[in-house]
Amino acid sequence: MAALVRREPWIHTWTDEDGIQRQAKIHYTRDDREVVWDPRWIGDEEPWFDSATETWRYEDAELVTLGDPNAPGFGLVAPDEEYDEENS
Repeated sequence: MAALVRREPWIHTWTDEDGIQRQAKIHYTRDDREVVWDPRWIGDEEPWFDSATETWRYEDAELVTLGDPNAPGFGLVAPDEEYDEENS
């Protein structure tokens, strides 16, 4: 397994087709995927959406960029960790 990498959330800014500037906070999962907060309904257990796949969803516990940045293990991901696609 590769060395662990520390990740921090970041802000993505863009201008939509109507000229309105938008922002989204990008977070990282344990397997180093970029996700955004996009719940499907109130109380959604997997509110984090991976737009690169358009089908994979994540719960809060799978993110490494939530919580106290000073906590041990905050932001540590394994970029080469294999993900079981059947459980997505």
